Amino acid sequence: MKLISPVNKQPFQRNVQDKATILVEGLIEKGNKQVTLSAIPLKGGISKTLTTTVENANFSIPFTLTKGYYTLSVSNDSESLSVIVAIGDIFGIKGHSFTEGLGTKFCKDERVIIPASRFEDITDTTLYQKTGFISMTEFSASTATDYTSVEDHINFAINRGIWGRLGDLLVAQNDCPVAFYNAGFGGSTLEQWAKSARFESFEHSFVNSSKRMPIIKLLNTLKFLVPRTGIRGILSIHGDNDKFVTNDPNVIADEYKTIIETARSESNLPNLHFVLAPSVTDYQEHLGIIDGTIKAVVEGTNISIGPDIYLYDNSLRLEDRLHLNEKGEQKAAEDFAKVLGSTYLTKAQPFTINNSLNEPTNLVVSSSSTLDEKPITTTQKDSDEATKILLGILAFVVTFTFLKLLIAKFQSSS
Repeated sequence: MKLISPVNKQPFQRNVQDKATILVEGLIEKGNKQVTLSAIPLKGGISKTLTTTVENANFSIPFTLTKGYYTLSVSNDSESLSVIVAIGDIFGIKGHSFTEGLGTKFCKDERVIIPASRFEDITDTTLYQKTGFISMTEFSASTATDYTSVEDHINFAINRGIWGRLGDLLVAQNDCPVAFYNAGFGGSTLEQWAKSARFESFEHSFVNSSKRMPIIKLLNTLKFLVPRTGIRGILSIHGDNDKFVTNDPNVIADEYKTIIETARSESNLPNLHFVLAPSVTDYQEHLGIIDGTIKAVVEGTNISIGPDIYLYDNSLRLEDRLHLNEKGEQKAAEDFAKVLGSTYLTKAQPFTINNSLNEPTNLVVSSSSTLDEKPITTTQKDSDEATKILLGILAFVVTFTFLKLLIAKFQSSS
């Protein structure tokens, strides 16, 4: 048996009912065509088994699961295989250097998922379509792919970044897995993001506008990776590099508008939610950047204000008095977790996949809320219903007999 999808550790965005439908696709190489799918919760979730008969060796079976972290096994009478799947929340990340690192060494929960690829060639769309997935906790030079320099990229991803810390906080906060797709671009400005959105050329030593940098990484994520998994929204940090460009709030707001509208229109995700975190040092001299960010939030739709990183003092920054130190990254993670609370989850309507697919009708389904409970099968359910009917009839007979005796006694006494 071959399993085409899902791949191991693949995340799926939950819907507002905390469910996601996975399309289980594969090939039967031997044995019969009765396929059984079993989801066993590893952390959270509800166990579920589905058995159905497929028409040919190639199978494609929709399978709906509740939020959680599962072992998914696929089997028939001769073959069996399994992968891990994660039903939870997925976030895209964009911005300048504050967003680029992952901080994987600070992540403790295996339910925090990232793509195995760094998307080193950010214009290669096949990387987004074919990348595998790994837990942050297992990230290393041997598990990560598409990293050109261990010294520059692997070590930076391990030792620097907000997202590993935030992942642990969100997993605990929402009791479900979380995944991050990092499209951050260090050294970039809002102006560059907006110009690349409009296909405008500009000169820069490493932001190559001819390849539509820096926005191309976000667009490829949305157009070629998100269709495989779904997404909750985008987390953004900008401002520190923009203070060298403008202090006009209208310019800042317009650049955000261009970036957001382009991302939504080109990915066909018109309601994609954005969280904008304003960040600029010496902010008293650059209030236009803060005001412009707020203006973009107020005047836009499906946009929330993020943490006020511009208020972080030098005790939360490195010696350059710009980039966040470990305490600063921890605070940013905690502040993002607060922003991404229950109010955010209500506002940020998720994009989920396979919404039009229904589980097959020729099946037997069983499910259980815990591994220790015995699943309720279709046969058991029928038996339970029959028992309820018999008990109802018996109660009626007893009551009717009692009333007859009572009436007879009353008549004889009178």
